[in-house]
Amino acid sequence: MTKVEEDPKDTKKNLPLTVKTLFLSLSLFTVLTATLIYKSSTIALAQKENSSYNNLDVLGAKSNSVDKLVWDIKVITIKRQREVRRVLTTKTDIFDIVKESGIYLDSNDTVLLNTNTIINGSIITIVHTETQIVYEHEEIPFKTEYVENKDSLKGVKTVVQEGVLGEKEVMYVYRYEDGKLVKKKKIEERIISEAIKEIVELGTSSYLLVDITKRGYNCPYWYSVVDSSPYTEEEKRWLKFLMHCESGCNAEHDKGKYKGLFQWNPSIWNRSFSENIFDGEAQIRNTVEKYRAGEATRQSQWPGCHSRYRSINPL
Repeated sequence: MTKVEEDPKDTKKNLPLTVKTLFLSLSLFTVLTATLIYKSSTIALAQKENSSYNNLDVLGAKSNSVDKLVWDIKVITIKRQREVRRVLTTKTDIFDIVKESGIYLDSNDTVLLNTNTIINGSIITIVHTETQIVYEHEEIPFKTEYVENKDSLKGVKTVVQEGVLGEKEVMYVYRYEDGKLVKKKKIEERIISEAIKEIVELGTSSYLLVDITKRGYNCPYWYSVVDSSPYTEEEKRWLKFLMHCESGCNAEHDKGKYKGLFQWNPSIWNRSFSENIFDGEAQIRNTVEKYRAGEATRQSQWPGCHSRYRSINPL
């Protein structure tokens, strides 16, 4: 901070503002009074000496010079942080006025003027600037990756890998004006540790395979289940053909929109039955009921495979 040297004998700076204003008024009054006295004395001197010069010429030349001096005097306000000075000056250079007022500037001081040029009432503001280089440690947020899990119910989220925040060191340049931070600029940064992403699994299955015995593509097993059930020979023949045509005899089949041994639509299954859609035996029981509902029902629910069955086994 720039130190302002002041005359310890100058007690006027400690006076109230109204008293300071009075001093300025008295100063101007003194100058004007001196002007009038000077004019009068000039006339008297010219008459006494019987000067060959025209009295009016002498009076006019001197008077114009003094008048110009009076009108060139300006009241200027100088502000420096909490200090406020009001000075009388005839100077027109901002730095000359500051120097004349006893204020010393250093390389970190910025001088501002509220008007384009020095005029009566101008305000000079001196701002002390300072820059600092600051290193700050900041967190690096981690990203989240979502992966689908067909073995989890739809809507279930499971965090399989916790995210870890990274850390970086950032260099900033701080700019202060009169002790207040006015600007913060990032210059560079250095990574101390990378962030580790979070991995979240999203369930996509309407039903779980957790409680289901996984048999894969196993026609002999499911044919035996059908043969051991109390169905007619035609029903058994149709069930065996349909399960092979639809899923390859795989009760856990879930590759596309349709699921299970007979590739039921999950939304229809969910509205009609409470069993797990991947329960092969439940699919056999519910599918045979569709067979018994009539030819139109079989054709509408399994149009492709039922048409192929009828091409081999016509009514």
